[in-house]
Amino acid sequence: MQAATIMTDHSARQNQIQLMLFGLVVAYAALLLSTFFMGIWLVGRGGQPVAADFISFWAAGKLVLQGHAADAYDWAIHKNVAMREAGTAFGGRFTFQYPPTFLVVTPLLGLMPYPLALLAWMAFGVALYLVAVRLIHGNWNATIAALAWPAVLWNMVVGQNGFVIAALLGGGVALIERRPAIAGILFGLLTFKPQFGLLIPVALIAGGHWRVIGFAALSAVTLAAASAAILGSGPWIAFIESALRINDAILVEGGTDFSKLQSLYGYLRSLGFGGSAAWSMQGLLILLLGGLVAWLWRRDTAFGVRAAALATATILASPYSFIYDFVALAIPLVFLGRCGFSRNEMAILVMAGLLVGWGPSSHLATALVASLLVMGLVVGRALAGAATPATAG
Repeated sequence: MQAATIMTDHSARQNQIQLMLFGLVVAYAALLLSTFFMGIWLVGRGGQPVAADFISFWAAGKLVLQGHAADAYDWAIHKNVAMREAGTAFGGRFTFQYPPTFLVVTPLLGLMPYPLALLAWMAFGVALYLVAVRLIHGNWNATIAALAWPAVLWNMVVGQNGFVIAALLGGGVALIERRPAIAGILFGLLTFKPQFGLLIPVALIAGGHWRVIGFAALSAVTLAAASAAILGSGPWIAFIESALRINDAILVEGGTDFSKLQSLYGYLRSLGFGGSAAWSMQGLLILLLGGLVAWLWRRDTAFGVRAAALATATILASPYSFIYDFVALAIPLVFLGRCGFSRNEMAILVMAGLLVGWGPSSHLATALVASLLVMGLVVGRALAGAATPATAG
C-alpha cells in the first residue's frame, strides 16, 4: 500500500511538471503573438519588417543571389542591401560573421520575403532541434521540456541559429556510438560556428572514436571545398579579413557590450578586467574543461553523463556566445533527464532555467552561471556513479 502511494504521488508530481512545462510553451507562443500584433516583432505597425539578427542571414542570401557573395562581409554594403531589400531602416549593424560554408545556405532564405523567411528559418531550426532531442530521449515529456527551455524564446525573438547549433551538437553527441559516420558529418556541419568545436576533438580522441573524427574532418573539408567551388575564393578571403575586424569590434572593443557576451571572457571584461587577464582566465577554464572531458571520456562512465559533460563544456569553452546560443544548454539536460532528476537536482535545474530566462544583465552573466550549475549536475552524477533516480531526495 505504501509503495503504491509513493508511485501515485510521483506520477502526480510528474503530471504537474508536464502541465507547467506545456504552459510555458503556450506562454511563449502567446508572447510572440502579442508582440506581433503590437508591431514590435516580425512586422511593424506600418507593415514594414522589424529588423532582428536574422536580417543578417537574409541579406547575405540576397547578395549571393545577386552574384556578390563576398560583399556579405562588407559591413556597409551588407547593411544597405538589408535595408533596401527589406524596405526598413535600422541603426547599427547586423553583420554576417560566418564562414562561406553557411553562406551557401542563405540564398534559400533570400528567395522569400523577410518575415516569411524568418518564420521558415525558425520552423526549420525547431524541427532539427526536436529531432536531436528525440534521438537523445524518446519521451514526449523531454520534447515538451526542450521547447519550454527559456533560451528557445530568446532565439525565436531574434531569429538566430541557436536551434541549429543545439541540433548539430546534440545529434552529433547522441550518435557517436550508434552512428559514427552521421555523428562525424554533424560535427563537420557544426564548423559553420567554429567556436563551438573546441572540445569535441578532446572527447573523441580520449574515447578512441577515430571513425567519428575521420568523418568530421572529411565533412568539414568537403563543405569548405564545396563553398569555394560554388562561390569562388573571394568570400573566403573576405571572411578572413572580416573575422579580424569582428574580433576587434566585439572581443576587444566590446562593440556589442561585453555584458551581452555570456562567456567567462565577456563577464570579466564587463567587470573591467583587461583583455589579457580575461583571455588568461578563459584559457584556464578551457584547460580545466578539457581535462574534465578527457577524464570522463577515458573512463567507463555512463554515456549519458559523458555526453552531458561534453555538451556543457562545449558551451562554456566558447569565449564568443550570446543568450540565443544557450538553446544548446538544453542538450545536456536531456541527456541527464534520461535517469530522471532528484529533488535537489530539480531545484538546480529550475535555477538554471530562471537565469537563462532572465537574460543578459549588466551585473551577471546569467547564462554563464546557468551553464556552471548544469556542469555541477554533471560532475555530481559522475561522482555518484551516474545513476540518480528520479524519486531520490
